[in-house]
Amino acid sequence: MAGKWFGLNDNLKRRLEGAPLQEVFKALEGLEVDELTYELLTTLEQALQDSERRILELRRYEEREIDAFAIGDAVSDGICMADGQGIVLAINRVYTEITGITKDMIVGKPIQKLLDEGYFNRAVTYMVIEQKKRVSQFSTIASNRKKVLITGNPFFNEAGEVTQVLTVMRDLTELLSIKDKLEKAERESERYRSELDRYKTLQKKHSHLIGEAPSMKQIKELIKYVAGTDATVLITGETGSGKEVVAREIHENSGKNGAPYIKVNCAAIPDSLLESELFGYEKGAFTGALNKEKPGMFELANGGTLLLDEIGEMPMLLQSKLLRVLQEKEIMRVGGTKSIAIDVRVIASTNQNLTRQIAEGKFREDLYYRLNVVPIHLPPLRDRLEDLPMLAHVLLEKYNKKYEKSKSLDLGAQMAMEQYHWPGNIRELGNILERLVVSDDEPMIGYDSVMLVLERHKDHAHSNRRHDQLEATTLAEAVERLEKQWIENALKRHGSTYKAAKALGTSQPTLFRKAKQLGVLLEKQKELRE
Repeated sequence: MAGKWFGLNDNLKRRLEGAPLQEVFKALEGLEVDELTYELLTTLEQALQDSERRILELRRYEEREIDAFAIGDAVSDGICMADGQGIVLAINRVYTEITGITKDMIVGKPIQKLLDEGYFNRAVTYMVIEQKKRVSQFSTIASNRKKVLITGNPFFNEAGEVTQVLTVMRDLTELLSIKDKLEKAERESERYRSELDRYKTLQKKHSHLIGEAPSMKQIKELIKYVAGTDATVLITGETGSGKEVVAREIHENSGKNGAPYIKVNCAAIPDSLLESELFGYEKGAFTGALNKEKPGMFELANGGTLLLDEIGEMPMLLQSKLLRVLQEKEIMRVGGTKSIAIDVRVIASTNQNLTRQIAEGKFREDLYYRLNVVPIHLPPLRDRLEDLPMLAHVLLEKYNKKYEKSKSLDLGAQMAMEQYHWPGNIRELGNILERLVVSDDEPMIGYDSVMLVLERHKDHAHSNRRHDQLEATTLAEAVERLEKQWIENALKRHGSTYKAAKALGTSQPTLFRKAKQLGVLLEKQKELRE
């Protein structure tokens, strides 16, 4: 077997200078060796060359890494480089500023260490390694509660394996703060725009509250001021004087005019159901309740206005719950266990004298003052007869349109109306005009027609007043009223409970107890003091 001459290339000779193998290769240089030795020496030379190439690549990578992280320190995002097993190779300065994690704490250690120590609630690096694709996640740093967006980018080798993961961390805390401030500024701007639109609408809008009497002008001015607030309003006035019109006028001229407007007639709902109607109930809260929850009027009116009409008819027990709602701005459903926050503008109205009811123990004084923040008293129609022609015209137009008529009132008709007392106020006026539109054949309604309808109306109202009173009460209430009347008459005739009891065929203690229960003795004692 012929021998071969062995020699190192010049580049490798230079790299071996000063190395332990240099003397060995010098001794072999230019020697003739057998083929097996030649292959071994050639293989060793190739290995040395491969090693040199890897060293050069590592040095170039190190230089690139130094350059990349030098650039990374100049940007405002945190950067973390990890290998394919999730071991951290490097982090930049901003990463430390955002997280509080230094190089000594994490470089050369697995990302899992950060999870175990509670710095993060999820590791994007592991998600990238597992999914082999770019992943972005929001996270919160436990130590300083900063909100961050972490984006992980994978780097692959020729076999398609993830060899490195570069994660970029962006601090969103300041951005979110700016966003909140911007949204707040936009809300304020929107509020100002809404207020401006409301005032513009007020100038153009036709008011439903009709009247130019001095008392009505004052009420309109008061409505204009109070509508822009959330103050509770108490509207008082006789039946039919227009309390609900005032309440709706307040709502429509307020900032809640696009929100619900709910009316509750406290006198028309039985006491046993009024609480559930106002506050709602949970599923199965009481016998007879639907097998599902039901929101009450307060919840339905949330964000808007709730009119509590005939507030003087509200039971005392419910008055205390209403007081809490007004104070705490929250309700609790019947059968419920948690409070529900509400934002409702409350307007109350009544035709009763609440101060008298307070003295009689029928209305809570603290609730009265809570409701009576802004009092509005509507005068009866008889006290503002100068508004009657205007009211009559508007109502007549309404019923002409409803019944497709074109009737009008002459001067005599207006004079007849001005002579009437109008105990039913504007509601009664509307009733009379509707009747005239329907029943009168003449296109022009005159004095005689009005007087004829008014006389019939008075006779009918008088004859049915007693019947209406009985219809409006339960049997128990009617019996109670009759008992009270008999006891009062007996006490008035006989002058003492002993004689009155004897006349009524009962004992004095029974009569005394019954009279006290019905409030007869209290009224009698008040008369004696006066």
